[in-house]
Amino acid sequence: MLGCGVRFPRRLLLLALPLVLVLAAGCRRASPFLEPGPDGKPRVLIWHQKSGQERALFEKLVAEYNAAHLDRRVEALYRENEEMRNLFVIAAVAGQGPDLVYGPSDNVGVYHVTRTVRPLDGLLRPGLREQFIPEAAVAYEGKTWMLAEQIGNHLALIYDPVRVPEPPGTLDELITLGKKLTRARSGEGKADEYGLTWNYREPYFFIPFLTAFGGWVMDDNGRPTLDNDRTAAALQFVLDLRDKEKVIPREGDYEIADALFKEGRAAMIINGPWSWAAYGVPEKSRLAPLPVNSATGLPCTPIYSLCGYGVNVNVPDAKLPLVLEVLEHFTGSEVQARFARELLIAPTRLDVRESAAVKESPALRASLAQITRARPMPLRPEMRQIWDGMRGPYQLIMSGSVSARDGARKMQEECERLIRDAQR
Repeated sequence: MLGCGVRFPRRLLLLALPLVLVLAAGCRRASPFLEPGPDGKPRVLIWHQKSGQERALFEKLVAEYNAAHLDRRVEALYRENEEMRNLFVIAAVAGQGPDLVYGPSDNVGVYHVTRTVRPLDGLLRPGLREQFIPEAAVAYEGKTWMLAEQIGNHLALIYDPVRVPEPPGTLDELITLGKKLTRARSGEGKADEYGLTWNYREPYFFIPFLTAFGGWVMDDNGRPTLDNDRTAAALQFVLDLRDKEKVIPREGDYEIADALFKEGRAAMIINGPWSWAAYGVPEKSRLAPLPVNSATGLPCTPIYSLCGYGVNVNVPDAKLPLVLEVLEHFTGSEVQARFARELLIAPTRLDVRESAAVKESPALRASLAQITRARPMPLRPEMRQIWDGMRGPYQLIMSGSVSARDGARKMQEECERLIRDAQR
């Protein structure tokens, strides 16, 4: 679902090479790059982390591509994001792996550090980059490492239009509406129907509130920026929603929040694009940007990730034209239009953004409006340690074991410790 996880240090990758080579010896998919498939056709192997309906549509598009190009074959292999990134780096360091690796842009920092993907500068067809939004060419340390075909992972507000005719524009309105909609169905006892729910125990879902109070996770040099009053105020706000205002449930992990909204026991939920189809958007539910904090004048600003393709550093020059042709196809207008039309995935191609499929879709317009009020996932490798460093103290705060202010300090300390350990 998200591109967050533990950095795989290069020294550990090198220790793992013997295992990779043993596995590769018995795995047809890790054959040399210029070796054809069993049918004798040149093949391009893609590793990806598309899941659910997105995976199903992608596999359908791959099959359509193969049917239209009988002289070559594209093979797509799904892996969960953490596993895919780590195995790709290990394989690429060993001279193996897929031709193209697909995933979120925050993988770029790891791929750059481990030198496992090839810079795209000078490789892409002249004029191609200009057909995308500028950030689709994902750059880090002065070079382009990925071409993105979608922009997503951004959190937004999903609401039941029957109970919420007009989505709240501010956090104050959110509280007022949430109180009105939180009740016990039986008319007495503990509330079992809520105005709002979300996975408030996970740091990724805390970011919109952190930014609404003026905070952020790191500075430009990758140093954590969590030990301050802004972080503490955002933490206290989430606690108050639960303990003081009582508009969200006492328990709030992903599964609980998801079930409450699907069962109609929550009028609003905060979640990302991977969930929208299951919530019946746009037929049963609606999308809206997250509210503004009236106290600071700042909107709840989630993180977004670009998702796209990188080229394995081991792809030989003789195979590059075919690999780049496949990359261009699966980032092309027809593919992006299908994902936008069928799955409400925000495109990066300019012509698709201007198409009727996007402009006439209220859900896609709301999604793009939220993206304009979102921040890109930092590409620095330290972001992985920051996610892990935030998680433990954050959950202590949510359980009431430490105060919001002490929790902010503990998050900072844990992030700094994990970054030091990873850099040794």
